[in-house]
Amino acid sequence: MPLRLLAALTLAAALGWSAPAAAQREHRVRPGQSLARIAGRYDVSVANLAAANNLRRSAQLRPGQVLRIPETGVHYVARGETLASIARDHDCSVADLRRVNRLRSDSLRLGQRIELPGFDRVEERQQAARRWGQPRSPGVARFYRRSLDRHLRVRIVDRRGRARRTGVRRLQELMRSARTRGLGPRPPDRLIEILARISDHFGGREITIVSGYRPTGRETRSSSRHVRGHALDIRVRGVPNTELRDYVRETFNHVGVGFYPRSHFVHVDVRDRDSYWVDWSGPGESSDYQRRGEAAPDDATDEEVAATGFGRGAGADDPDYDSDDDDDDDAHGASAQADTD
Repeated sequence: MPLRLLAALTLAAALGWSAPAAAQREHRVRPGQSLARIAGRYDVSVANLAAANNLRRSAQLRPGQVLRIPETGVHYVARGETLASIARDHDCSVADLRRVNRLRSDSLRLGQRIELPGFDRVEERQQAARRWGQPRSPGVARFYRRSLDRHLRVRIVDRRGRARRTGVRRLQELMRSARTRGLGPRPPDRLIEILARISDHFGGREITIVSGYRPTGRETRSSSRHVRGHALDIRVRGVPNTELRDYVRETFNHVGVGFYPRSHFVHVDVRDRDSYWVDWSGPGESSDYQRRGEAAPDDATDEEVAATGFGRGAGADDPDYDSDDDDDDDAHGASAQADTD
């Protein structure tokens, strides 16, 4: 084996990674094993395991046969499936699948490998681990809520990246408003799963929840996603907010991301369409959204403007730009309040 490849594999094993060539797991069939039994062992669906190996779900296996085990976040096309049916089954759009897989047409072939939106490639995980560190326990996240003066370490997703009931409940407690006695609404599983991915990507660093559930009143309207428990204002220890913002925008679909050049957190919410906005307000100030086609404030520094990704002339040519001040999160400008909620 070439020394360079051996060194790479040794490093990957030491850090708990799979090397790119080994990212696709394989299983050698033992006597008496079935697709269902093997699928259960690796926590994948029987349908996806069968499609990954061009087999029918009812196929009989022979001892010694080598099966390809699907990666989490990858779908293999089964007989009769279309892009539309795959998108429907995985809660995404056909456009999302075309974009992620660089497809020029909707035609599919049996067994074709389709990456789902948010799929975490091995190479990207390795790059993140080199920069931010390897998470000690993937799926286990550390949180801090300053207004409650409470730290929490909790496993919030299972091995397949799905939200765990106990994790959701404990996050619901941490997201509650300090102004109310009871809990807020149950946060959606997808928001919890995004938090887990953020935690793992940035090496398990502690996530500060600046604001979670907020009741209506003061600066918060009834239309805010904070009222529904669908939004969080967060920061990650040691990670620039621009890095956190870009990771969420580039990795996930159907999310709202708010960036605040003069504040200290990033807004993340789950929704039916992608949205990105910039709010120039500082702590304790009313919201100051940069609308489509508008320029940045005159007193904005070049560094602040560059950080927004809009430039001086705002997001007129940015298809993702969507000012949410009339629909959504209207308490960000009052970030001093957010830290007490």
